[in-house]
Amino acid sequence: MTKLLLPAFILFISLTTSLTSFAEEKAATKKDVLSLPGREGQLASNRLAYIEYIAPQNNQLPILLLGPGVNRGVMSFDRLLSSLKKRGYGMVALHFSTLPHSVAALGTDEKPFFEEESFEMKDYAEEMEAVGLWAKQRFQREVIPVTLSFSGAPSSLLKGFNKIIDLAPMVSLEHARPTLYFYYNNLRLANMFNPFGAAVIRAAMDQTYRPVWRPKTEEMIQGFNFDLELEDNIMEGYMTSSRTLEGFEWEAKNTPSQTKRVFVLAEEEAESLLKGQVEVLKEFFDTNKKTGCFFVRDASHAVSFSHPVTTAIIIDKVVKNWGTKEKGCYDVHDTNDFRFVEESQLDSLFPLE
Repeated sequence: MTKLLLPAFILFISLTTSLTSFAEEKAATKKDVLSLPGREGQLASNRLAYIEYIAPQNNQLPILLLGPGVNRGVMSFDRLLSSLKKRGYGMVALHFSTLPHSVAALGTDEKPFFEEESFEMKDYAEEMEAVGLWAKQRFQREVIPVTLSFSGAPSSLLKGFNKIIDLAPMVSLEHARPTLYFYYNNLRLANMFNPFGAAVIRAAMDQTYRPVWRPKTEEMIQGFNFDLELEDNIMEGYMTSSRTLEGFEWEAKNTPSQTKRVFVLAEEEAESLLKGQVEVLKEFFDTNKKTGCFFVRDASHAVSFSHPVTTAIIIDKVVKNWGTKEKGCYDVHDTNDFRFVEESQLDSLFPLE
């Protein structure tokens, strides 16, 4: 297990594989578990991140930090990895500390960090930044985060990256889950003057999450042969992710001015979420942030799973600064069919009510 420690914002790394063995690692997917820092920067034995990574080839390409979806991180059998690997990229696929593979790595003898501490969206951002620093030190390359769905939410808080690519990001609870957002707001209004309101809201919201996450927890345990005794911890990890979305909303001002942020949106996205994503995109344009956009036709929400080759091509183009036009969006009809749409014509590209 690799230990990750960030006292006073300095990264210290104990490598499980020496630098001299890079030649053997290349092209092979490796697995490891990183120990992450706790609240004061000290090593937390109960906060782990499972990762799968591919060392870079002999080129100048950056390392891609692949953020997870809401259920799990990217795995070696996912086609996105093979598509990027063919283009020479080194990658680190992160599983947040709350996700099943990381919870399983912790085992059954220790209570997870996210159960002991108040876990928020910024904590997910800190995990991405910490693993990004590990990758930068490990491979001596620039690191570019590539998020998917849920990891697109903490992506909005990331600092210190020149480029960030967000695939179908969660931009707010209101747009991702409108009905749940309405219920959550009603609970808050109804308990505004209730001295026990916080507890009432917490219990009510958790009651809505359990029926969703119970079958997913069982599916992950069976699918990956996790210890049955981990069921409660895995379930709690999923519940934690849902709680962090409550009240969350993207804000363009959180992205540093030197960071170029690229949105990859899906045509078959849920209308409410696509509407929110487009609103964020326009906010970036309005505030003169460095911004890029790709709209993938026929792609579902999990765009890197429905269109892995197209996604890999887009990532490659962004990394290599292809298509430097600003304030518009590429309408992607095929792997070699990219049509630029000016900002003034975006409403025709996104026909939203």
